Amino acid sequence: MLSLFESDARRTKDATEVRYLFQKHGDRTIALLEKRSCDHSMTERDRRHWKRILKKARLQKRKIWA
Repeated sequence: MLSLFESDARRTKDATEVRYLFQKHGDRTIALLEKRSCDHSMTERDRRHWKRILKKARLQKRKIWA
């Protein structure tokens, strides 16, 4: 994921959110984020947020399991 144009604050906030989601939902986190990122009852802005978090969660999971 290209995080070149992300601010440090956003990167830190997203990392904290991903850790929290993994602690709360465990192995179901990726599936939950996939569902949220495709939920058309949410606004496009919210879906983009969850897509960004999903990408970071997948990346973190790969790092953990590597």
